[in-house]
Amino acid sequence: MQQQPSYTERIMRFFQEQFFIPVVLSSLLGVAFFAVRAFWSDSFLHKFLMWNLFLAWIPYLSAVWMAAMHKHRAGAWQYILPSIIWLLFFPNAAYLVTDLYNLTDMPPVPFWYDIGFFATLAWTGLLLAVASLQIVQRMVKQSFGAFWSWVVVFAVVGLNGVGIYLGRFLRWNSWDVVTEPHAVLQDAIAPFLHPIAYRQPVAIIIVFSAMLLVFYVSVLTLQRGARK
Repeated sequence: MQQQPSYTERIMRFFQEQFFIPVVLSSLLGVAFFAVRAFWSDSFLHKFLMWNLFLAWIPYLSAVWMAAMHKHRAGAWQYILPSIIWLLFFPNAAYLVTDLYNLTDMPPVPFWYDIGFFATLAWTGLLLAVASLQIVQRMVKQSFGAFWSWVVVFAVVGLNGVGIYLGRFLRWNSWDVVTEPHAVLQDAIAPFLHPIAYRQPVAIIIVFSAMLLVFYVSVLTLQRGARK
C-alpha cells in the first residue's frame, strides 16, 4: 500500500508548484543589493524600487491565495476578491522592467553595481508575473479546459501592456481604478479608439505585451523540457 505524503510534504509540494523558491531567492537578492547599496552610499536613494517590488508581490500572493482555495474546492464567489486584486495589481510585476529607465551613474556606488541591482529586480518582476499567471492558467485549465486557459493568458498579457502604459507613462496607480475609474478607463481605451493619434501608446502596449508573452512561453517550454 502506497504511503500518503505527510502534511509537511504536501505543503512543500504546493509551494513548489507555485514557483515559490525562484521568486523568493530572486527577491531576496534584490533586497540584498538594495541593503548593500544603502550602506555603501549612506542613503536610501532607490527605495522606490523596494516599494515596487512589494507591489509586484501582490498579484503573486493573490494567485497563491486562489490556488489554495482551488485545492480545497472553494465556491466560485470566494474567488471574486482575490481575482480582482490579482488583475488590478498584475501589471506591477512586469512594471519592474521599466524601472531600468531610472538607471544612471550615481557615485559613490559604481555603475556596474546598479546595473546588476536593476537587472535583478527586472528579472524578479518577470518571474513574479510568470509565476502568478501560470498559477491562474493552471486553475482555469483544470476548470474550463486548455482553450479557455490560453484565452485568459492572452487577455491578461494584453491588459498587462495597457497597465504598464498607464502606470509608467501616465503615472496611474492600480488603486486609481477604484478611486478614479472613469479617468483611468478613458486613458486605457483611448489608444484603441484612436490608434493613429496614439501611435506611441499603442507601440508601448504591444512591446510590453509581446515581451511578457515570449518570456511566459519560454519559461513554460523550459519547464516541460525539464519534466521529460
